[in-house]
This record gives sequence, structure tokens and C-alpha cells, in this order.
Amino acid sequence: MLTKFHSRSSFKKKFTVIIIWLFACVMIFTMGKFLIESKSNLLWFVFPLIFSVFVISGILLRCKIARWFTLLIIYTVALIPFLAYFLNGMILPIESIIFYISIFILLLYVFSNEKAMDLYYIESYPLEHLPLLILALFLHLAYRATSSFIQ
Repeated sequence: MLTKFHSRSSFKKKFTVIIIWLFACVMIFTMGKFLIESKSNLLWFVFPLIFSVFVISGILLRCKIARWFTLLIIYTVALIPFLAYFLNGMILPIESIIFYISIFILLLYVFSNEKAMDLYYIESYPLEHLPLLILALFLHLAYRATSSFIQ
């Protein structure tokens, strides 16, 4: 069933559903922009394209696995400025960091509040974020190790 709300739904549920839809639209726009601007062969993007379509449609169709992948993507992107600071010494302006953190806290809240748990038919389990955060950190470090190895 498609992620939606009824007119008598609570404000929290309406807010959660609207942010999920907006996030899916941003993911579609980002995927399209990436495919248009990339200069590589389209054959290299078949797997990421299928994965992206799965995740986008999955979060809109209330798939638990797609929600986990979305949370993993959120954690992976959220770690970029912090790892850039710790690994490369790059410092972002404080306004950018505050904006960045507030966006990701909002997204994590939307995908983890009790209304989202009801939408995805999941029992509330606060420790589910810890393995996703560790996996996101591992992906960053593995990417950094392989990119420095290749160069």
C-alpha cells in the first residue's frame, strides 16, 4: 500500500508522510541529475539505477528493507562533513554545519518516530540505528582506503 494519510490523521502522521514523499522526490531528482551529468557509459549505472528505484519505490510502498537502506544512506551522507574534518582537516562554516545537522536530524526523526513505525509495521527498536551508523562509517573508511589504494 502506498504511503499516505487520511484527513483525520494526526499532524505528526501527516508531517511524516509529507517529508517521506519530499525525500523520495529529492532522491528521484538527484538520481536523474546524476545520470544526466555523468559522462560515463550508461551500462555502469544499471545496478545503481535499479537500486535507487528499489529504494525510492520501497519507502513509498512501506518496505522495511528500503527504509533500512534509506537510513543507511542518510547516515552515510550525514557523516561526510565530520569525516572530512577528522580525516582531511577540512572545516565547513558553522552555518553550513548547523543546516546540515538539522536536515539530517529531521530526516532521522521522520523515519524513526512512532508514526513511521506504524507506517512501516515495525516495532520500535532504538538500537537499530547503531548497526546502520557503524556500517555507514565502515563504508566511508572502506571507500577512503580503496580510493587511496587506487591512486
